[in-house]
Amino acid sequence: MIQGLFRKSALFLALAGLTFAAQAYTYKPGTYEVTTRGNAGPLTVVTTFSKNRIEKIEIKTSNDTSYVGGVAMEKVRNEILSKQHLGVDTVSGATMSTAALLRAVGEAAEKAGVKAESLVPHKKPVDPAKLPAEKITTDVVVIGAGGTGLAAAATAAEKGAKVLLIEKMPFAGGSSALAGGAFVGTGTSYQKAAGIRDDVDDMLEDWAEHDETAVKGGDKDYPDPKLRRLMLERSTEAVEWLGKTVGLEFAEPRPFGHGGDKRAHAPKASPVPASGMGSSPAGGAFVVKAVQDYAKKLGVTMRFNTTAYELVKNEKGEVTGVLAHDGKKRYEVKADAVVLATGGFAHNMEMMAERLPVFTVATERSVAAKGDTGDGLRMALKAGAAEADDSWVIGLHLLPRYDELKTAITGKSKQRDLVLVNEKGQRFVNEALPYIADHCGMQRVCWVVIDSSDEKKADIAAKYFNYDVAVYGEDFAKLGRRMGVPAEVFEKTMKEYNENAEDGDDPVFGKDEDYLRPLVKAPFFAIRVEPGLGGTIGGVKTTSDFEVLNKTGKVIPGLYAGGEMANRPYYARNYESGTGLGLAYGSGRVAGAAAAERALKK
Repeated sequence: MIQGLFRKSALFLALAGLTFAAQAYTYKPGTYEVTTRGNAGPLTVVTTFSKNRIEKIEIKTSNDTSYVGGVAMEKVRNEILSKQHLGVDTVSGATMSTAALLRAVGEAAEKAGVKAESLVPHKKPVDPAKLPAEKITTDVVVIGAGGTGLAAAATAAEKGAKVLLIEKMPFAGGSSALAGGAFVGTGTSYQKAAGIRDDVDDMLEDWAEHDETAVKGGDKDYPDPKLRRLMLERSTEAVEWLGKTVGLEFAEPRPFGHGGDKRAHAPKASPVPASGMGSSPAGGAFVVKAVQDYAKKLGVTMRFNTTAYELVKNEKGEVTGVLAHDGKKRYEVKADAVVLATGGFAHNMEMMAERLPVFTVATERSVAAKGDTGDGLRMALKAGAAEADDSWVIGLHLLPRYDELKTAITGKSKQRDLVLVNEKGQRFVNEALPYIADHCGMQRVCWVVIDSSDEKKADIAAKYFNYDVAVYGEDFAKLGRRMGVPAEVFEKTMKEYNENAEDGDDPVFGKDEDYLRPLVKAPFFAIRVEPGLGGTIGGVKTTSDFEVLNKTGKVIPGLYAGGEMANRPYYARNYESGTGLGLAYGSGRVAGAAAAERALKK
């Protein structure tokens, strides 16, 4: 129970509007020793209490490496002593170690007569019904200020609608701001200016070829070829809109990171960062900043730190507004159309467990925006919307336990020349595919195998020796035993791989010879990795104009959804470069235009 108290970070709670009030505790003074399960073995912590304070925390014994777990635990120890409570962040890359320390101090507090739960400060949940109400009337309300929401709000305003944009986070951006910023576009004016010949049919052909490598077992109705074509056309239109109307200056189209035709349309760098998104001058944050500024010029009203929690419907079943609050006021928003642009549910552990249980392990380390907790999906389902079948993930890359280990598994070819094996000691995928994270997620365990030909990478891997982090062996049989896989099977797998690499041919998975590199220099290393997720593929069912459908297939009047709220029909069980942003801004523009048209007709 105590361990579960530390899963949410203090930062997340603060962004959600929760504040930690000072509280006096009464301890039984004394020194208490607790031994608990640490990351690399038993962890013994000695905690000293005075009557009203935690006076001292000593890590007596630990098997963690001093430069990873040790440094992280020292940081958390100091924060506990400073804050005098356990509402402290665990440290990314040392989550198990720091959670163990928090658990040990919590158990010591129990011995000193204070319930550990009380040492995790909580603010009582806000009951919006008890907050003073403010009534707002607008034409269109957009929920979510990522790329989809900003595009929807700006487009609706272009059409002449009065628009309110609601965002629960303190700033705009969502996952769109965290993306690289490259849109897929086919036959754009930018391609033509660069002498690049391309069209939607070529892109569809390439995408269909990529689909052949998707994880098997997906719904036979996905992807929908007509909707996929329409999405690419709208993505191209969004690129032109961003350049010619919003004012973005695009660089010359280039191939995406995994090759292919020159369809990546990325903005040129700018010295102006997106508000709240750090100092990076380019990429997705730069696009967000440009569209946000454009929407403001059009008169879009934006409310941040404001959480929408319920859709309002009338007796005819039409959506006529939304209820929201900022912790101080309840906002009763009346509108003729509502656009849900709240992103996916990559950071909602419960939703992931229900829909994608094999990927639940990746939830806490997803690179999706922290606000992607399925709020829009929850509201839509409550309002009678039909959920898309066969939810999936946007699997991007492989993540080792510690950030420094990324260097050991990434090189000039990104991660294409890796050798991946599962708990059976066998390869399971062509490692040179554009995206292999979801393939990795389908295995019970996933290991990257490297040799010592790159001394720097070998030195990094050697530093992290731990049976569920990184192991080594003088030969493949010894390495396999330390990995916990069938040693003979693994030894055979690596022998065959090396022989095929020497021949420049991979008859097992068809890996390109450019990425076939034999692993021959001992010692050999295996680094455990997990799938890194960029978001989810799912949401609700909609028309081609992003009108939300109910369970009988009829439109819910006044309700629209775009981006990750409605992206299931476009994908097999894999992701395609550039389509996330293309769908976000493209669907946002279509939904915003449709919402404005409905509102202005009323």
